[in-house]
Amino acid sequence: MNVQQPNRLIEFTGTFNFRDLGGYETTDGRRVKWGKIFRSGNISMLDEQDMRQVQQLGVTAICDLRADDELERFPTPFMEFIQLYHVPVIPSNGEEEYRQALDLTEEFVKRISKPGDLLTQLNEKMTDHTKAYRKVFDVLLEEEGAVLFHCMAGKDRTGVMAALILSVLNVPREIIVEDYLYTNRSSDRLKQSLATHNHEHIKKLDTKVVEAMLEARTEYIEAFFKKIDQDYGNVYKYMTNAIGLSEAEIQLLQEKLLERV
Repeated sequence: MNVQQPNRLIEFTGTFNFRDLGGYETTDGRRVKWGKIFRSGNISMLDEQDMRQVQQLGVTAICDLRADDELERFPTPFMEFIQLYHVPVIPSNGEEEYRQALDLTEEFVKRISKPGDLLTQLNEKMTDHTKAYRKVFDVLLEEEGAVLFHCMAGKDRTGVMAALILSVLNVPREIIVEDYLYTNRSSDRLKQSLATHNHEHIKKLDTKVVEAMLEARTEYIEAFFKKIDQDYGNVYKYMTNAIGLSEAEIQLLQEKLLERV
């Protein structure tokens, strides 16, 4: 199946990489419903028209996957009738030194042997943050309206969350990887966002490392799945044994979010 479906990428003034996870076909002949699950980058700059558009999409819950310090620096604007859930995938407790391009420092760059190493390692470590993933699944189980989840770039933390949701819905792995790479269509907006926040230190860093942080590359999401397979056997066992989803909950998610083709 081709991911280039109409209306997947939705344009906003104050955010980027905002897209619908609907339309993907599953291994059992069903399809993810359109207008039920959305993913995006940082939404702190939404203007009034943007916020109306989010509400018109039927979003009733937003899961913010960013850490406390990111939320403080780039707060989400209040939107009536939308419940906000703060679900930090990588807590700001100092255990993880980097989460996205804004965290890059010269010290990090000096320790990198290959430009993509940071993101490969980050995606491997993100298999540990199961409590956050469980919370997002709880929101999906409870909400009747559409759910939006996001981080800063809408790429890595958002990417693994999307990969888990699509996995539990039985979307084939190759399609999940394509969805992850779809982020690269928004690379110009991502770079523009980085420039807007006046992070001058980024300009001093190795451009190859910065590019590696900004891109979605196959090896990043594959590192996430490889670590799951290595530690749990397969993604289903990870869902049940690590995240804690029951068979009944998995079936309910599929009933809510899938339709017959």
